[in-house]
Amino acid sequence: MNAVEWGGKLDSTRRTRIACIRTKRMLLYRIADPGPGFVIEEINHASFANPDPLAYLQAREAKGLRPGGLGIVMVTALADEILYNEARNEVLFVKFLPPSDQA
Repeated sequence: MNAVEWGGKLDSTRRTRIACIRTKRMLLYRIADPGPGFVIEEINHASFANPDPLAYLQAREAKGLRPGGLGIVMVTALADEILYNEARNEVLFVKFLPPSDQA
């Protein structure tokens, strides 16, 4: 949703590309949006941006943003690896899967 909302500006003519690869031991998602990317240090309206766990809510309200701001925190908690390109408008999420007992 971040890619569609922030990178694509909720514009239905702009495309967000999503690819998924699943192997026996890994899930890999690649998400690329048409936006210019972002500088993580400049984001104060997301929950990871402030040591006060509720300060981001005030920052979102001041900017007129809808409730939210937990996307990067949730993905960071779930993924084993997160890799961004230099512009930060493309990301790879990697989740390693436990070995299967099936041969």
